[in-house]
Amino acid sequence: MAFSILRNGLKLGKNVQKIVCSKNPVEIAKLEGLRNTAAALSCTQQSCLLTPKITNLELASRGLSSKHDTKPHHERKYQSSSESDCDLEGWLGKRGDSDFWRRKMRTFHSILDLNKDGVISFDDFKLLADGFVDLGHLSEKHTQEFYKVIQDLWEKQFGEITAYNLISVERFLENMHHVLNDKRLVRRAHSFLPYLFKAVDKDASGQITVEEFKLFFNVLGLKEMDAVLAFRAIDSNGDGRISSQEFVKHGRDFFVTEDEERISKYFWGPLVEH
Repeated sequence: MAFSILRNGLKLGKNVQKIVCSKNPVEIAKLEGLRNTAAALSCTQQSCLLTPKITNLELASRGLSSKHDTKPHHERKYQSSSESDCDLEGWLGKRGDSDFWRRKMRTFHSILDLNKDGVISFDDFKLLADGFVDLGHLSEKHTQEFYKVIQDLWEKQFGEITAYNLISVERFLENMHHVLNDKRLVRRAHSFLPYLFKAVDKDASGQITVEEFKLFFNVLGLKEMDAVLAFRAIDSNGDGRISSQEFVKHGRDFFVTEDEERISKYFWGPLVEH
């Protein structure tokens, strides 16, 4: 009887089960045999207290640390594009107010502002996309997907596609602040980055060299020397190559982090002064 209850308790995953002990020596032996296996067990003359153990494998699969994290959740730094939804929600609604983050967004606005008139339109957006397509390294399928992603991003973030929908710096900052703090939008905000990588990965190796990274900066209208410096910063292991995962990670971090020490700040070239 007692062993049957114990087994059912384990199946149900209860945190604590109180079990009436049998006087039967066989049943007691079975209970004692569980001390070092599925659960921690302590008994008195009347009852047993069963506390299921969590194995190291279970800890790892849940992404839990064996050390106690004393930082409040909202103070933890956003680390990578692979963080869980729970981690994302920890800082949603609390980002985008630092001068450093606003400076990064102004930098990106200046890149999109191809004619440097202080505003961006969908034409600017598409012309920049054309620059990557014109490199000739995207397949027809990826080219079509890329243009679709660009159009969807514009419409979701900036509204209708007309010659009169012009986005100033301040409106861009306001919009990106909204994107940063909306869990649905922020997870799509970097969807164009894999296509940029494919566009400059001319040998389709899945990794880009500094020469291929120069293509990236060239399309953005940035200097070759700046490309070299940015590449060296992003290539943290110094192997002379950046993978697609690294590229997307740092490109996304640029938009979602406010940590001035993160190397992602170099991803889109030198930051504007103010």
